Amino acid sequence: MQRRAFLASVGIAGGAIAAGCAPRSNPTYPIQTGELFEGIGPYPSGVGSGDPTPDSVLLWTRAHPERDTGQGLLLTTEVSTSPQFGVGQIIAELPALATAQRDHCVTINVTGLQPATTYWYRFRYDGLTSPTGRTRTAPVGGVDRLRLAAFSCQRYTHGFYTAHSDLAGLAEDPSTDLDLVLCLGDYVYETGYANSVYVPGRDDPIQQAVTQDQFRAKYRMYRSDPDLQAVHAAYPMINVFDNHDGLAAPGDNQATGAIAAFFEHLPVRSRLPGRIDRSLRWGDLAEIFMTDQRSFRDQTLEEEGPLGTSTSERPEILDLNRTMLGAEQRNWLLNGLSGSSAQWKVIGSQLMFWPWRSFGRLPGQPRGSGVYLNLTQWDGYVAERLAILDHLEQNNVRNTLLFSGDSHVFSAAQIAPDVDDPRSTPRIAEFGTGSVTSNNADENSYPTDDSTRPYLRMVNPNHLRFFESERHGYAAAEITPGGTSVEFRSPRTIRQTTSATQVLSRMRVATDTQRVELLAP
Repeated sequence: MQRRAFLASVGIAGGAIAAGCAPRSNPTYPIQTGELFEGIGPYPSGVGSGDPTPDSVLLWTRAHPERDTGQGLLLTTEVSTSPQFGVGQIIAELPALATAQRDHCVTINVTGLQPATTYWYRFRYDGLTSPTGRTRTAPVGGVDRLRLAAFSCQRYTHGFYTAHSDLAGLAEDPSTDLDLVLCLGDYVYETGYANSVYVPGRDDPIQQAVTQDQFRAKYRMYRSDPDLQAVHAAYPMINVFDNHDGLAAPGDNQATGAIAAFFEHLPVRSRLPGRIDRSLRWGDLAEIFMTDQRSFRDQTLEEEGPLGTSTSERPEILDLNRTMLGAEQRNWLLNGLSGSSAQWKVIGSQLMFWPWRSFGRLPGQPRGSGVYLNLTQWDGYVAERLAILDHLEQNNVRNTLLFSGDSHVFSAAQIAPDVDDPRSTPRIAEFGTGSVTSNNADENSYPTDDSTRPYLRMVNPNHLRFFESERHGYAAAEITPGGTSVEFRSPRTIRQTTSATQVLSRMRVATDTQRVELLAP
């Protein structure tokens, strides 16, 4: 995220708004040894599940290597219809070999399951039993609701996962329990300390991960966190990677090892070998399209100055040939959105989709013009964004939602093919989730939302509905045939191990409107 551009854009609107914003002093970081982190206990990373279908789900764990004498560790995976694993309740016992070649991680595709059914699972080896995980298969046919959450950006050194504690806690009450969790990327960070932010007790011995072994150590460290383990144990998760997971753009030198570690440490299905773009169906109610905006993108454009980058300065922003998705993935997404028989189409986007501008389009300029604050995200690929919106309009595709990460801000927007024309019908309702821990305006002493929010709403009046840059947390949504409700949930602190949670905003999208209605928190 281009923080200086954001700061400058606010300075324009508010004169000396930034005058009182003294930067925080740099913290003293612990000495980094470069040692590869290893957890404790026979299952140091807990358990997890992912990518459920009506008759299958992926189950995951990692065994501690200390008992491996070189032949690997033979695990037994138990799947049960009850958390008691009683007589007659265990419906599958499957072997899995944990070896050093995959960092002693195992992913098992359990098939032959019943749709819309909750299962419990655990692993055993050498008389050692893992924690119990809970998962759920996807339904078929008519569905009353889908409850999901979305999160991203959880740099370990920037704070405790109090957001994850709250997210896992939703499972304890049937009225708040979820079906799925979307991770939109930056699950791990290739760098350790950064941005002059450090919370004591959140130490990272490796400053820069490059090799597969170093990225494996990052996953082992992140997944040692008990609150993150609790989320994995409570819900099936659908994961994609983003730049800090090790691939910002094609050709990154650490990408091979980083992506290999990603597929080892997270249970992920692939539409095509090695790919993360894929769709999952939730009965007739919803189809979820997870996209990859890193692997096939054209080169990110250089930004021109602290006020953002104008399409006059960088006409390439509007270049019809520039792509973030690549031709194959774009066609797959467009055909999937217009061809889906599900009522709601849900896009998982690593990057912010709505136009984030410091100045709007001037008279006589072509559609999509303006001054953009972050050319890494969709603002650097405006023509492709417009092509998606035009496709939805031309095919009269309704009920399209998009959940985005990366930006470290909470945002809600209703995006039309022409955001400068209030008569243009919104085609996508977007909800951007704040970071779980990664630095935001509060940590970096940038202007408060009292300053930034009015200016951004003034510049982006037709599409921006909510903006919050000082808090951390995640988004939770309930999708029903009658509409979608979303709330932004934020812990009051990430600098302590426990925290109360505040709902920052509640919003609703009525069926067939793609318009975001703000409700009372």
